[in-house]
Amino acid sequence: MKTTYASLFLAASLPALAQKAGDQVTPEALGKLEWVQGTAPTAWEPGKVYVLECWATWCGPCIAAIPHVDELYDKYQEKGLRVIGVNVWEDGKDKVADFVKTKGDGMSYPVAYTGKGGVFETEWLKPAGVRGIPHAFVVKDGKVLLTTHPMQLSEAVIEALLAGGDAETKALDGIKEAQRKQEESGKATQAFRQAAAKKDVPAMEAAFADLKKLDPESRSLPLLELDLLIGKGEWTAAESALAKLSDNPMAGMAVTTTAQKLKQLPDAPESFRKAVTTSLAKQLEKGGHAVQFQTLAKLQWELGDKDAAKASAKRAVEWTKSPQGSKTGIPTAPFEKFSEALEKGEMPSDEEMNGWLREAMPNARPAAKVVPKEG
Repeated sequence: MKTTYASLFLAASLPALAQKAGDQVTPEALGKLEWVQGTAPTAWEPGKVYVLECWATWCGPCIAAIPHVDELYDKYQEKGLRVIGVNVWEDGKDKVADFVKTKGDGMSYPVAYTGKGGVFETEWLKPAGVRGIPHAFVVKDGKVLLTTHPMQLSEAVIEALLAGGDAETKALDGIKEAQRKQEESGKATQAFRQAAAKKDVPAMEAAFADLKKLDPESRSLPLLELDLLIGKGEWTAAESALAKLSDNPMAGMAVTTTAQKLKQLPDAPESFRKAVTTSLAKQLEKGGHAVQFQTLAKLQWELGDKDAAKASAKRAVEWTKSPQGSKTGIPTAPFEKFSEALEKGEMPSDEEMNGWLREAMPNARPAAKVVPKEG
């Protein structure tokens, strides 16, 4: 192990179940965990910065953050950074141990396993109101400095926290302000979505304006603008907004969602429907999900391009048989029936497709409502 922990015993009177910014904490709960790699600190070392990074093997964003966390540890552990990976919200120590072993030097900091409902969950996560991971607690001299997403812990932030004093205060204030804006942006986005569900265009416009003011660089703005323009029936502008999404990392989901909405947009002109179909086809050149290929096939069929629709339906079948598709558990049979119907010159209804899907996978959501996640 890279880290050797010195001893500094804190007063027994410190609160055990208060883990929010500004609270005094002890490392007592860490000593009750099962350690996959490294050992628990018996006390916080003076002046050292502890990052307790909560993660799980099933959490994609957690796994994506591990290289960043490990780089910080490798660069700053000799200068006083202590990183502890705390596996939470999953059962199976062996699975976690195998994951850590596979990561090797890419996850070189100490790692603890707690299990569902474990002591770390009851004494840290629940008191702090943590509802999602990855999530990092940052502790220094027995006090929680902040809680944040680990990706917000840049090298500049770590250096400032290690330096202490004004640099630490400035870094903390910066993160708190970023978190405040993020929270307000989240509220504005939620307000927009609620207004969109009610088709309340004035409320959509107000929420969009709020978000644009709070975070002009938000990647969600182009997506919400498209929804707003559709809601207002400004189809030419909506086509332009759709075209601008090509470089947005969230474009795939946005285009798929828009394509699935077209059935509820009887006023949308053919030019807009063609633009959506073209955009979806372009997105799927890089690969996609069976449901996306099926959605494209339906749009192409409705526009009269039946050969392209048949080809897209076959790609949906191929996807279910691919290694990626096999891992998802999405059955092949419903998409084969869909493809066979198109070959016969028939377009199955959503009810028929949903029925086939239920037969093959009883717990599946209706195919017409499935929107695959990005990545």
